[in-house]
Amino acid sequence: MRKQLLILMCAVLLSSIGYSQTTITGTVRDVVGPLPGATILVQGTRTGTTTDFDGKYTIDANSDQTLVFSYLGYVTKEIPIANQTTIDVILQEDAEALGEVIVTSLGFVEKRDKLSSTYSKIDADKLVQPVENKIIDGIAGKAAGVSINATSGDPGAGSNIQIRGTSSLGGSSQPLIIVDGVPLNNDTIEGSGSGDTSAGVSQQSRLNDLNPDDIESFQVFKGASAGALYGTRALNGVIVITTKKGKKGKMRVTFSSGVSIDEVSYKHPLQRSFGQGTNGNYSPTSAFSWGDRISDRSGAPDDVDTTGEFFESLVTNATIYPITQKNRTDQYVDSNFDKVFGTGVTLDNRFTLSTGSEKGTYFISGGHVDQDGTIKNSYYKKTNFTLSTSQNFTDRLTANIKGNYIHTSSNRIQQGSNTAGLYLGLLRTSPDFDITDYKGNYNNGSGTIVQSRHRSYRRYLGNSDNVIYNNPLWTINEQGSTAKVNRFIGTAELKYQWNNNINSILRGGADFYSDNRVYFFPYYTASSARRFGLLNDETINNEEYTMDILTSFRYTLTEQLNTNVILGYGINDRRRKRDFIEADNFVANFRKPLDPVEISAKENISSEITRTSRRNIRFYGTANFDYADQLFLTLGGAYEKHSVLPKSDNAFFYPSAELGWTFSRLINGFDPLSFGKLRLAFGQVGNVPLAHREETVFEVGSFSTFSDAIALEDFGGGFQFDERLGNPNLKPEIKTEYEIGLDLRFFKNRFSLSTTYYNNETKDVLLDIAIPPTLGFSEIYGNGATIENEGFEAELKYDFIKNRDWKASAAINFSTNKNLVSKIEGGGVVNFTPGSSIQSVAIEGEPLGVLYTQGAQRNADGSLVLDANGFPIVDTSGNKVVGDPNPDWLGGLQLNVSYKNLSISALFDTSQGNDMAQRTRFITSYFGTHADVGNTITLNEDLVNFNGDVVPAGTSVRANIGNFGNGNVLLDESYYRNLYGFGDGKLNEFAVGDASWTRFRELSLSYLLNSEGLQKTTGLSSIEFTASGRNLVIWTDVVGIDPDINQFGVGRGKGLDYFSNPGVRTYAFSIKFNY
Repeated sequence: MRKQLLILMCAVLLSSIGYSQTTITGTVRDVVGPLPGATILVQGTRTGTTTDFDGKYTIDANSDQTLVFSYLGYVTKEIPIANQTTIDVILQEDAEALGEVIVTSLGFVEKRDKLSSTYSKIDADKLVQPVENKIIDGIAGKAAGVSINATSGDPGAGSNIQIRGTSSLGGSSQPLIIVDGVPLNNDTIEGSGSGDTSAGVSQQSRLNDLNPDDIESFQVFKGASAGALYGTRALNGVIVITTKKGKKGKMRVTFSSGVSIDEVSYKHPLQRSFGQGTNGNYSPTSAFSWGDRISDRSGAPDDVDTTGEFFESLVTNATIYPITQKNRTDQYVDSNFDKVFGTGVTLDNRFTLSTGSEKGTYFISGGHVDQDGTIKNSYYKKTNFTLSTSQNFTDRLTANIKGNYIHTSSNRIQQGSNTAGLYLGLLRTSPDFDITDYKGNYNNGSGTIVQSRHRSYRRYLGNSDNVIYNNPLWTINEQGSTAKVNRFIGTAELKYQWNNNINSILRGGADFYSDNRVYFFPYYTASSARRFGLLNDETINNEEYTMDILTSFRYTLTEQLNTNVILGYGINDRRRKRDFIEADNFVANFRKPLDPVEISAKENISSEITRTSRRNIRFYGTANFDYADQLFLTLGGAYEKHSVLPKSDNAFFYPSAELGWTFSRLINGFDPLSFGKLRLAFGQVGNVPLAHREETVFEVGSFSTFSDAIALEDFGGGFQFDERLGNPNLKPEIKTEYEIGLDLRFFKNRFSLSTTYYNNETKDVLLDIAIPPTLGFSEIYGNGATIENEGFEAELKYDFIKNRDWKASAAINFSTNKNLVSKIEGGGVVNFTPGSSIQSVAIEGEPLGVLYTQGAQRNADGSLVLDANGFPIVDTSGNKVVGDPNPDWLGGLQLNVSYKNLSISALFDTSQGNDMAQRTRFITSYFGTHADVGNTITLNEDLVNFNGDVVPAGTSVRANIGNFGNGNVLLDESYYRNLYGFGDGKLNEFAVGDASWTRFRELSLSYLLNSEGLQKTTGLSSIEFTASGRNLVIWTDVVGIDPDINQFGVGRGKGLDYFSNPGVRTYAFSIKFNY
């Protein structure tokens, strides 16, 4: 026993000697100098320290342990102690950790410092907040030169992306989206069933089909030099997205679940004091709310006539009789709003699984979004599933395959210039009309009953087929605008490494979706076309196939000269088929959609099928030269042939060149400067004509100039030439761009600044050009305009705190863009907003998209010409430019602060100098419902109104006081109903004003729980909790609507609001489990 005890004591003594701690000191530096705040940890323990200002450290550890040295932006280094007492370390910069490894438009990984094109990189984890699914909205405010505008706050609604202004007048205005080296369809198609872009519903942007959790990196390439290899598809810039792949090692699983709460961000203020009618008198059928003062009524029940017609509500069972005397003092502004709008709720669940070995990796993800919008009965649901695998067949042959399936379904609400739209009916409704009983049976008093009649504020008895404007409850409860999308995206890539210098890639992709839309308007919906029922059934099938073969040649030509040459061939094939069926004048009062043949007679059913096919092939290549890791030259070009161009001349070449000089390599001893590079770039990109415009096509003719309209199909069929003359001389639009930039990093890369000046010109811009009718045609589609853009971009980032526990950074972006339409053949006007009283147009000599409408007569000095009563006079000589929706400058500020596992981030962005036509405010003032026209004032002086009537001092009157340059005048009903409104002779100019805004766009707070106790107890590696908000505050002079909302959706028309569905403010909460 004593012998065993002696052996045990010796073992313990030897153990204590073997594991006795040693004090280690040293310095951590890079090639420039000391690194203050570097972290030193004893591997496998929580023991650690940081370096002081001089890069020095002291730490205690056992001699058989290992020290881990790390610093943000540098490669982590592990050094065994092995009885050393002094360990000095030189850390090397990690380009990837610095965010300088990017994916080019061709899908190759390169160091940013070796490239000379302009781009912005958005961290994938900061692109969208948890529970958010609209990827496009996540770009806003985070990249210089990039503008994002929402179309509405409807669930799943699309958004507009604009990079460096607008460069064309037709076709897609959106950038090319490249995902894993393959183009991704980002259509936002209005279709025929949605009416036109001024009305209907907000359609989806197909980019939002992607699962945000699948995204590994997100880069915006802005210049033509970076997009030239894609020729005619890169006119509007390129967005390159790389998705996640599996990682080697043990299986990693994540599951996240979250909920978000949406609320209407801004409401149009409405008056509550005056009832339905005109000239101070109540009328229950008037369109206006210039009636009596509600508070002056007796408060007794209304006097009604019970001897004749009446309306029996199917909502509350109330019976409504004709009103003979209005006595009630109730007003329903808030309750009407609350019946239509509520709190939107989104439930979001996602998972990812990643695993792999040396032979291959796998990545699987899935998710389901269930969103109920702020407008009742609006919804958006998305289910997605992704499988990605990488296989290493040999040391030289590898393959990557990915498949992504998405299913979405939605119901969005009619809006805009639309008598069946939501806001048009709600905001015109008088404050003393209760919308509750919107549907019921009408009895004419003689025994005739009409079932399921529509009741609105102008038809309060439901006694007419023509309700004029929808009751908003009818819009959300009886109508439907549903869409179901099934989409599959597949990509495959085969790589072969021939030797150390040459590798080849065969890459292919398929992207196809089916979008089925059903628009249902039952009997008695507002508008003549919908009065007796209307069904639009539309299916859009889209297919896109891509194949590329690339080979890369990397060689060292001399000791200091390296080159990388890439040669490629690509083919892209796009096909779209649209089937549209319309059925109207239902054979009965159907309340739900059925097949067209069941709902309408044969003569009331029409259909059309359209097919569009495009194919282009490209031969392309780049040659990169790197001299002494200091001078970088990239030459590129694409030779492209396109099927939509005339066969006799359908091939074009798009060159590009980039030159970068890293001058910091020549500067030694200037410690503050870590990196400096001067960039020069040139490039050309294009845009091809719309399909099938080179030939004159036929159409089914109809002639309405006779006493009875004549249609050829009624006489055995026949065709006539289309009114557009075919053009066999079409050419692509060509944008030529030059840019110069400067990239600087200071203080060991903690402060970075990137600036770029660019100038581009697009020639041979395509548009419809009017021609003399004597030629037998009204227009020809051809090359006839020139557009110029000039701008400056700057991005700045400063990591002002960076140590073991605390990290804090700020990022600022700033950009300007000056646009000019320098030429339009024939000097015409291109209208992007048909049907609008205030148009967004292209006019020679003006920025693209300027606001164009009737204005006021003005003197030579710009002052208003006034009538005898001191009021402005409408200029009836023609429309004039009254505003510019393009901003003078854009800016963004991102702040990120973290302490240990707690982090907070905030984003502010601003748009300054942009104008907006607030037509909702303008028109509701005309109707008398806006709060602007609900004021009662007592006059201190005699004032004259628009009609020339003098209202004496001391009079209390419903009005405002204005001064147009010749003294005070009275702005009462006569002013608002004569100079406001729609049609000719209106001062539409007065609806246009400054729409500059600054917003608190994002706020996020998250905490990562990864304690040893959690890991041992649950087996999880960590749990992350996040709370976030979007569109929290907006500072703007715009009233009642988010100035980001655009009536005309995705496209070139902008700066207009006309009963557009409102934007939303979002609060989200999520939890993520990492295993």
